[in-house]
Amino acid sequence: MKVLLTSHRFWPSVGGTEEVVAQLARRLAARGHDVTVATSDEPGRPLEEARDGYRIRRFALRRVGKLRFPPRGYLDFARKGGHDLVHVHGQRVWSTDYLYPLFGSFRAPIVFTAHGFYQWHVERTPLVDDAYYKVVLPRALRHAAAVTALTRAEHDELAAWGVPDEKLHVVPDGLDVHAFRDLPPGFRAKHGYAADAPLLLYAGGLYRNKRVDRLVDAAAKADADLAVLGRDAHGERARLEALARERGARVRFHGQLPREDVLSAFREADVFALASDFEGFGLVLLEAMASGLPFVATRAGAAPELSRLGGGLSVEVGRFPDAVRDLLADGARRAEMGRKGRDAAARYDWERVVDTYVSLYEEVARA
Repeated sequence: MKVLLTSHRFWPSVGGTEEVVAQLARRLAARGHDVTVATSDEPGRPLEEARDGYRIRRFALRRVGKLRFPPRGYLDFARKGGHDLVHVHGQRVWSTDYLYPLFGSFRAPIVFTAHGFYQWHVERTPLVDDAYYKVVLPRALRHAAAVTALTRAEHDELAAWGVPDEKLHVVPDGLDVHAFRDLPPGFRAKHGYAADAPLLLYAGGLYRNKRVDRLVDAAAKADADLAVLGRDAHGERARLEALARERGARVRFHGQLPREDVLSAFREADVFALASDFEGFGLVLLEAMASGLPFVATRAGAAPELSRLGGGLSVEVGRFPDAVRDLLADGARRAEMGRKGRDAAARYDWERVVDTYVSLYEEVARA
């Protein structure tokens, strides 16, 4: 099958959508499919190149401030490029939004994946977003053969906006379960954490929707160390450091660490903490589960669904600090959650997720 995947940005850029598209492309190609990723131009990268068995086709965008406009060549390539199937990833991004008026004239069936509705939940402009999600999006998706959602909650949002239920499918994010076996030791010793002190872990960057301030409060209430891993995307670190001093919390901001250090942190922490206002999915919770690390999370993204598998807790915001403190104090419960989480994470291995997508692609192509 000749498959086109679209992504607003792609390797070497890093992000949730980029990772999903890269995993799909590589694993589909390994199964013999002819795969191309259409994306934006990147400094220092050629407009066409091969990687991991698939092709990357980059299109030079016209940039005006924060706006990006695709060339006609991108629209024509997506619409009539000789593909058997086009899988469009993301919304409120140039690579999808400019295709909406053309969906009805596509020569190949379309599969659409939203990857969460950040603007609707976090940076909402009522008139604009009401028009986009309640009018523009459902009208465009009348021409899609299938629409996938990462979670049941995302499925229900799409249904509420008028996407027919028969088109909707829940297909979660995945992970490479094997990468979380035999995790390396040494995080505590290398970074100066006491071997016997309770250690909370957060990995994911200092984005506003992640609400790391809630983790600082939870660490203070639990009298635990908090290790924060990830880049300071919006200049939040100074404010959070001041908050930690005010609360008397033991918090260390490590920035971006080598992958081996991150995996070691998953091995040696006691609880993974995620207090986001919004998550499209929350892949890091799956990573914690695969590591045998129990989590406490707010009710965002996939957290409620993942918690029902036994690997962690999903609680209301007001209950978050107490839930963290109580779980840190209960070693037997943490061990049981760790075992259940590791077992449940195997359901989300990328090969299983790709199996689901391939079955959907074949169904769509037959129809």
